[in-house]
Amino acid sequence: MDNKTMRYTEVKIADGGEEAARLSAADRFSGLDDHFTSGLVKIVDAEGNEYRAIYIGGNYKENFSAEKEYEKAVLECYWTKDKEEDEKPYIEFKVKD
Repeated sequence: MDNKTMRYTEVKIADGGEEAARLSAADRFSGLDDHFTSGLVKIVDAEGNEYRAIYIGGNYKENFSAEKEYEKAVLECYWTKDKEEDEKPYIEFKVKD
């Protein structure tokens, strides 16, 4: 998978807290499906908290040759979804320890 199909971004935001991180992720993913099939954004807020959001778009194809950690994270997220029940696109948001 290359950057034509997946977008990886690391962002530091000026505000603190989960709500600010969620808004930042939503902003980063806005319109993403027009250009990429998936994406992962790592967010660090003003307080040093880390968050991760994964986006899987409607045209996502499994990448069995995933090498980078963020590629593997997207693939693992995809495997946890119910392909029949979960509508695409979907976003998974996590607070990192």
